[in-house]
Amino acid sequence: MLEGVTRREWERWESAERCYREHPSFYRFRLALLLAEGAVVGLLLFAVLAWLVALCVMEPLEHVRLISFLVINLVVTASAYYIIITHRSWTGLPELRAEDWPRLHELVRETADAVGAPRIHRIFLVPDEFNASVSSAFPLVPCLRSNVLMLGFPLLVAFGERGLRGVLAHELGHIAHSDTVHFGALRHVHVFWSSVQLGVFTWALGPWRRSYLRRLDRLVSPVARERELAADRSVAQLYGEETLREVLVTLKLRGADADMDEIMRPIAVSENGAKASPAEAIRAAMRRRIPADEARRRLERDLRSIVPPMEEHPPLAVRAGTTDVNALVPFASAPQDAFESIFGSAGALDGEVDKLMRPAVDEMAKSIKESRERNEKYIESLPKDGSATPDEILDRAMALNALGRKDEAIAAVRAGRAAHPDNAAIETAELCYELPKAASAEDASPIADRLEQLIEKDPMMRLWAEGALFCHFLEIGAVDRIKDLLDLRQHGEKALMRRLNAKLKPKDNIQACPMSDGEREELKQVLSKHGRAVKEVYVVRRIYEGTGTSTYYLVLRWRRFTLCNSHEIIAEIDEACDGFGAIEGTKALFRRFAELGIEPIHVPRKPVKSDS
Repeated sequence: MLEGVTRREWERWESAERCYREHPSFYRFRLALLLAEGAVVGLLLFAVLAWLVALCVMEPLEHVRLISFLVINLVVTASAYYIIITHRSWTGLPELRAEDWPRLHELVRETADAVGAPRIHRIFLVPDEFNASVSSAFPLVPCLRSNVLMLGFPLLVAFGERGLRGVLAHELGHIAHSDTVHFGALRHVHVFWSSVQLGVFTWALGPWRRSYLRRLDRLVSPVARERELAADRSVAQLYGEETLREVLVTLKLRGADADMDEIMRPIAVSENGAKASPAEAIRAAMRRRIPADEARRRLERDLRSIVPPMEEHPPLAVRAGTTDVNALVPFASAPQDAFESIFGSAGALDGEVDKLMRPAVDEMAKSIKESRERNEKYIESLPKDGSATPDEILDRAMALNALGRKDEAIAAVRAGRAAHPDNAAIETAELCYELPKAASAEDASPIADRLEQLIEKDPMMRLWAEGALFCHFLEIGAVDRIKDLLDLRQHGEKALMRRLNAKLKPKDNIQACPMSDGEREELKQVLSKHGRAVKEVYVVRRIYEGTGTSTYYLVLRWRRFTLCNSHEIIAEIDEACDGFGAIEGTKALFRRFAELGIEPIHVPRKPVKSDS
């Protein structure tokens, strides 16, 4: 969470937000100056390129290398730019056509006329997202501009007709305010500088380009938030403040139930999973009755929560215009009849959703089966009595958690805490379980204080506790505590990275990494591309004793007679096998693996064909 953000960076985003609110004229000047800076650098770049092209045209035979350099780099840049710009987020999604769903298109037309938006040309269904969004193809070309509305199936299920009208008014308000056009222009600027690949020019412009894109993102962020609030005002002006609050409360409360992994997991692991309907599972989750006490508790938390300044949507209290939970609780029981009133029945789109979701469910079932086999086998290999080390206790808890046995995982950690009261990692893991369950901010305060002390004492504990602490501080609006935690991260980062990235040595605590048969075959298939150079690979992990943390490695053994660029092969395997660090083995490491009984995975000489 907040990866790469420092206190200084956070405060720069805050400064941009304050400048936008308190000094709008100066803010506009800064934004214009930044865009002018990008234009000037772009013109200088084009001028240099034009001069080089002129040299090549005048004396082509003397500048063959330069011509090759320019052609190759310009083709790469143009290709990257074209791929990004022509990407359509709705590609492959089912279209909700007017002839099939006239009531929906009529509702969209009515809402567009009411908010003063141009017409929506196409509507698409997103089967697995609790969201609605608008986009435009060719946003900067009026005669070619095509407006697109995307509606998530979970969102349609969760709303009543009044709430859905509010959602449509918000999204169409973005088009009415020309947000898709303005942000489309800024996207072109961003994409251009992101996709420029011109060899030595890219290297020379690298520091400036990174700085420029960061400054552009910071200055555009307050505008994006303001456009969200302007779209909210469209809802309030058109349908009243009650409709806006119904939309906001439904989005907050039902959004927490829209975790597709959690919804699809029971189908994937059940014996009748092949016959079950993903669409029915989504409907059941989205229409779950939320008890009044739970709704009140969650809304109280959401009303006091803040949003990091680098995120687009403002906090709930700002959007709803109130911090009084009593004003919002009644909307927690809003009707959920949009499907029945607009599509005719709750299951009207089940066929489309099931067709799109079934491959994902099948893939999840395969992954869960392999993970279950591996984790159950690994749990059996761990000691069950008091002889278990802190690392083994934490490994057991993580494996149980991966199997969905969360209560057993928590019990294992608590038992480990009793057996090893002085171990920082077990204490940190236990406190991370307890922090989100605290009844109030006052009850959570001493837990958060202790977690900060543990991180300060050992930066390795940050890997366990940081996410829970950030969530807690955002929830209670503790900006200063967030900044202190960012300082802890920054100050301990170098020591932590040195420890995690240290060279693997035979004297380290090394274990074989447990893998299922399916995972082994998949890894073999990935590595077989390099089978002429790589003979076998050891999949191992280095355990940092007492911390519950491991680093995973693919240790490569080269074939005896091979000529290869080992650095390139290692880089490719490193990228393909996310989560593992590919390294070249040494004789000492191989001897250590033999002593430990760690068996290698043999890599075939020829690439293995995929079943698909």
